[in-house]
Amino acid sequence: MTTEVELKLALASTSVAALKRHPLLQAAGTPLRRNLRSVYHDTPKLSLMRKNAALRVRRVGQSWIQTVKIGGGASGGLHQRPEWEVTLPDATLNPALFEAPAVRALLTSARQAKLLPVFETRFWRTTWQVQWEGAQIEVALDQGEVRSGTHSQPILELELELKSGTALALFDLALALAETIPLRPDPVSKAQRGYALFLGQLAAPVKAAPAGLRAEMPVTAAAICAAQSALAQLTGNLVGLLDGRDPEYLHQFRIALRRMDAALRINQHCPALAALRAELRWVLDNTSLARDRDVVMAHTLPAVQTQVADLAFERLLRAIQPLRHAAHADLSAALGSARFGQFLLRVGRALLSCEQDSLDADNAGSLKRRARELLAKQHRTLLRRGGDATTLSVAARHRLRVAAKKQRYLLAFMAEIYPQRASRAYLAALSGLQQQLGELNDLAVAQRCLQTLRPRHTWACGMVQGWCAAQVPQLLAQFGIAWDDVNAAKPFWRERT
Repeated sequence: MTTEVELKLALASTSVAALKRHPLLQAAGTPLRRNLRSVYHDTPKLSLMRKNAALRVRRVGQSWIQTVKIGGGASGGLHQRPEWEVTLPDATLNPALFEAPAVRALLTSARQAKLLPVFETRFWRTTWQVQWEGAQIEVALDQGEVRSGTHSQPILELELELKSGTALALFDLALALAETIPLRPDPVSKAQRGYALFLGQLAAPVKAAPAGLRAEMPVTAAAICAAQSALAQLTGNLVGLLDGRDPEYLHQFRIALRRMDAALRINQHCPALAALRAELRWVLDNTSLARDRDVVMAHTLPAVQTQVADLAFERLLRAIQPLRHAAHADLSAALGSARFGQFLLRVGRALLSCEQDSLDADNAGSLKRRARELLAKQHRTLLRRGGDATTLSVAARHRLRVAAKKQRYLLAFMAEIYPQRASRAYLAALSGLQQQLGELNDLAVAQRCLQTLRPRHTWACGMVQGWCAAQVPQLLAQFGIAWDDVNAAKPFWRERT
């Protein structure tokens, strides 16, 4: 058995030529180019997939290699899985050749009798052997397709596989390449793509999942766990966001960024994690305009349209579309840049580095104590910014909304270490406040958006702005009630005396 450690990276087809010309790869000498064909097998009920395992037969030149991978996982594009390989005389599957107890327990006689081809991959692999920071790394560029029946999907990825040395060297080499070539970590393996194709699974926005925090965790370990959860949601929504399929991808992407910020605030003793917050702010800022335009088009204007049937309003809708497209084009450019790819790689490297470091001072700390500190501090900020809620300006309400979001996303992690009944009332009050502040913010966003269109669409813009103004009194009254609920909610994190 060996443990495969590799960093998978996505890149654009327009970057392939530049990658091949990169000085680091040029210095590695003439690359080896091979045509690889792999057939993946499973039972009709996909019992191997459900056990997080994969079985394949791969043709490499004139040789055939049978491989099984079991368990493992991916974080920040870094895939680590135990694997077993045996050489075959031909393409005929023969699981009985595996002798390892773990493989035999997986590939029982009953399962072997049901195995059948599920999907296959065919691609050209170009490899370079690179010495980097004392590590031996195989750099592999894969170009081809994964196919299941009549359905196929292209493969274009760069794999950095660790042959010797430490996994941190994979991130360092990737960062060196990414200085001039846009590369980003890819959490999805070829097997996962193949299974999705076989099942006909359509991509969907990825919502937040529990991070799995426990009260006995060291503080930095909890921060790493929370950041990994946020990173999984972030990368899970990235492709859909870039494809522009559904505004919900951008919404969930922004939630992931705010969850990442909350996770980084949990950290106390890892400078590598703390250093990420400035770049995280840059990413979040780049998503704001596109999200604002989505809200105007998908929520505010449709609400007005239900009460108005007018040609001037239709012309206004058509005029806003180019603004929305331009905002998304700018966002796509930012997310397709080398800077964004480097940010994701630095997140992955920081998580791995902090995980490997021995943080004795942190290990002596208590996650519950850290939770009390953070929740209490943000609660005080929330109360200070709220003040006399009924007199707040638009700008002040925005600052309050930011404070509420920070507490909400921090609470989403920290509530995992408390009984659900303890946090339920506070969480409900905070969610209600966010809802009212969000609706008031949507109205303000719509009015800002219309300012650029008002000279040519005066009547329609005035109609929308009048509708927005008419909603404010009722929303402010509801906001006042929600604010009273937050003030009345008991800070559940306080220790009983």
